[in-house]
Amino acid sequence: MQDSGAKCKAQRNTKQQSLIWDVFSSMHNHPTADMVFAAVAARDESIGRATVYRALHRFVEKGRAICVPVYDGADRYDETLLPHSHAKCTKCGGVSDVFIRGTLPEIEDDCGFTVQGGAVLYYGCCAACRESK
Repeated sequence: MQDSGAKCKAQRNTKQQSLIWDVFSSMHNHPTADMVFAAVAARDESIGRATVYRALHRFVEKGRAICVPVYDGADRYDETLLPHSHAKCTKCGGVSDVFIRGTLPEIEDDCGFTVQGGAVLYYGCCAACRESK
């Protein structure tokens, strides 16, 4: 028999994860975990930072989102699962999707490695920042 405290906690976590997913998937700006936390906290301040971090990690593990490593900053999260790369503006820090037309590289003959997926992070200046000079 399950105690009512465990049942309540499981329901609460489900509600929290649902809210975190709703907030995250509506952002469309490749947010950091802190950005997701701030948006979630604005809607429900009882949800802690660690809960948001765990939920984002779980979304990635379950294939609902991807983590975009950024070498000079916090990792970003993306709900777009189609194969694509990203571009980061060096001025404002914004991250955008980049869809490359074509196929994955064929490098099996060169080094015995079959590519199953991958991503590239490009750096440069976005259109909005170029226009605001």
